[in-house]
Order: sequence, then C-alpha cells, then structure tokens
Amino acid sequence: MNRQTVIPMDEMGIFSLDNFAGQANRVLIADLREFVSGTRQSRVMYVWGQPGSGKTHLLHACSVENQRLGMTSAYCSLGGMGGKNLIAGISDPSSLVCIDDLDCIEQEGDVQEALFHTCQLLQAGKGRLLVSGNCRLAEIGLTLKDLESRLNSGGMFRILPLSDEEKKDALRSRSVQKGFVLEEPALNYILINYSRQVGDLFDLLDRLGRESLRRQRKITVPFIRQLISR
Repeated sequence: MNRQTVIPMDEMGIFSLDNFAGQANRVLIADLREFVSGTRQSRVMYVWGQPGSGKTHLLHACSVENQRLGMTSAYCSLGGMGGKNLIAGISDPSSLVCIDDLDCIEQEGDVQEALFHTCQLLQAGKGRLLVSGNCRLAEIGLTLKDLESRLNSGGMFRILPLSDEEKKDALRSRSVQKGFVLEEPALNYILINYSRQVGDLFDLLDRLGRESLRRQRKITVPFIRQLISR
C-alpha cells in the first residue's frame, strides 16, 4: 500500500489518538475509538478538515490502534499515483481500510468504482472504511452516486482547527517524542514566522530535529531563524 500499510514500530507512538490535540475534537476522537473497536454501529466514517488539520495523523492513529488489537489495517492516499491499483489490492474483508485525500480522487476512470467495490467487500465481511478529505463530501463532486451515498451513510465528521495554545501543546508533545524540547520563545517564534498548518509545523519539527542532531546545536530562536530562511 502507499505510504506503508503497517506503521513502523518506532513511529507507532507518534501516531496516536491520545496525542491528537484540541479539546474541540474530543467527541470526534471518542467516535473514532468506538469505530476502531467495532462498537460503533456504522462501519463507514468520513472525516474532513482543512489541509494540515491532522487527517493523515488520525488515519494512521486508527491504523495503529487497530494493529494493537491484532487486526489488519490498510492505508492508501489518493494523493499519490496508482490509486486504483492500491484500492483494488485490498482483499481482507475484515480489515480496517483508511483512505486519505478523497478530494484527489479521479473524476473520470475506475477509481471510484474500485472504492465502491472495496466498500461492498468490507461491509459484507464486517470490515470498516475510514475516509478523509479536505472538504464536505458533497463538495468533492463524486460522479458515482452509489459511492457518495455509501460514504455518507455513516455521517460526516469535521476536524476543528486548533487554537494557538493547542498548537503549542501539540508541538511540545511532538518535540518530546522526537527527543528534544522546544522552549516558549522558540514556540512563539515558529507560530509567528512559519506556516500555521499543523502538518507544516510537524514537518518543521522533523527538520529541526535532524539539523540539530547533525550540527550538534541546541534548538534556539537564531537556529530556527536560520533554518526557515534557507
């Protein structure tokens, strides 16, 4: 599968429902826990939010939780190449299938048909389908209305944006998981001078960690300024 079906062991702690920030998203996290455990009646969920809101994190986190329960998970991003073949390769009817970037789906071709058949496969075998996109389902413009109806059957759930303080909390937690600490001045500088999207902020943390280790330097405001100006 694209971007790895099985999450590497050293990354499983990063992708967790426990560390998904934002009090406003607590209800969504509770719904996802029920969905993964199989206690939720509907076996289809569609989650959406603006780019960088954490959709990929949530899908990976659900895959990790499902793996911990001893079940099979599959992840596929439609933002890459070969979406049809990736989806068509899903064969376990009892697995949790996570489809990311639905807004990138081809309007022409067989990808929608392949996703519809996957949905049928999972529903026949008691599997589950978790799908994400950048907008409401109706705004994606699916041409296969049977697929749109099936994806809509479990309801739509919006990922609400984080406040600045919640973004700081997320960055602190992620930096500790990466093995370093961000002080308050560094956090403030990043939020003022860098992208506000959580995905971009996490990518920056990865760069900071790598460069700090390579150069054997503490992560300070001058260090961050130098890195993001490159």
